[in-house]
Amino acid sequence: MSVIASTACPLRILAQQSDGNDVTPPLALDEALALARATNAQLPVAALDSAIARAQLREARASRWPSLSLESSANLGGPLAYTTSQGLLQLVGSDTLYSGGLRRANLRAVGFRVSVAGAGYRIAQKDLDLEVRLRFAEFLKAEDDIGIREQGIERLRSYLTQIEARLAAGQPVGSDVLTTRVRLGTEEATLADAQRARDEARLQLNDLLGRDPRMPLSLVPLPAPAPTAPSDTAPWLATPELQQAAANRAIADLGVVATRAERRPQLSATAGIGVIPTFSSSNPGTGPFSGSGFGGAVMFSLSWPLLDGGAFRARLERANLLTQQARGSETVIRRRSRLSWELADAQRTRAFQQVQLWARSVPLARDAYLQTASMYNGGAATALEVLDAFASWVNASESYSDAILRYRQAEANLVRWGTP
Repeated sequence: MSVIASTACPLRILAQQSDGNDVTPPLALDEALALARATNAQLPVAALDSAIARAQLREARASRWPSLSLESSANLGGPLAYTTSQGLLQLVGSDTLYSGGLRRANLRAVGFRVSVAGAGYRIAQKDLDLEVRLRFAEFLKAEDDIGIREQGIERLRSYLTQIEARLAAGQPVGSDVLTTRVRLGTEEATLADAQRARDEARLQLNDLLGRDPRMPLSLVPLPAPAPTAPSDTAPWLATPELQQAAANRAIADLGVVATRAERRPQLSATAGIGVIPTFSSSNPGTGPFSGSGFGGAVMFSLSWPLLDGGAFRARLERANLLTQQARGSETVIRRRSRLSWELADAQRTRAFQQVQLWARSVPLARDAYLQTASMYNGGAATALEVLDAFASWVNASESYSDAILRYRQAEANLVRWGTP
């Protein structure tokens, strides 16, 4: 697989998917991330939470303005001693003059819910990025394993051909042939397992990218692992989980404020202008609009709760408990975010050390195998020694591939827990 410059864009990739061409160019990691964000089915669902929260914020803001409505009614009845016959047509405006801070607290709480929803969308986006990075690395790792096994099988078949020729020449190497065939079968089975792992990674990555899971997939290799300097900052403090937890705590605090405001006086005003027709001049109306003809009226309403059987105290206690719960959750999330980042940082450091060690061991193990095979041809080594040297070479190659995968996984988690 050749390394090419990352110049594609999601639109180009989507166009290539739709033209029915099974041959697609290698996909770089940046392209895969952009394509997943553009086409994955999960993000639009998460985005709806933000849209719903913004709509609720607009509704809360609108509720602070006076309302205006056209109201009408009519009633007919008799006799006069029992009821009146009257009509009403008014343009009515109403507003809450004083709510003890209840409306202001509710509006601020809705604003924080927008922040919670926005952070939730960012969490979904970062989780998607993490999955893409992990599946990307697993696919490349499976391809490396396939290459290792195919190269080893080719070597084993060449070695088997040599000892079969020696057996045909009458040399007593029958057990060597059987042992080598067993090892060859083991390697072919392991190759099939590596191909299975690649198929699973391909299906999962294609699904994350919004593509047909069965589509062929070719990836641009990632850069070689490189050493990184330790961070003097705390990037985990900027994660959306902490932002969401802080917003939830603020909402809980405002819940206490809103509950306390319920105990304060509530003053509202209503003004109406219109016409009140009566159906009989001898049938007077009742209530605040007891006259007839055109006119207007203003009414004030004051409500001040005094006793409620302890319901207010129960609501206030619940609001305080919710605040304690939100603060505790924020502490838990803060510790979890820090631990996740610290673990990923430590894992990447150790994985890089392992990559360096195995990178030096692989060529040595390969040379040892070739030397042992040459000694076998000269009669100075046994077939068992050749196969042991072969196994050491293959195991070292796989261990190198595993170390690179662990490095990529730690790197992906660092990005997940170390970026806003």
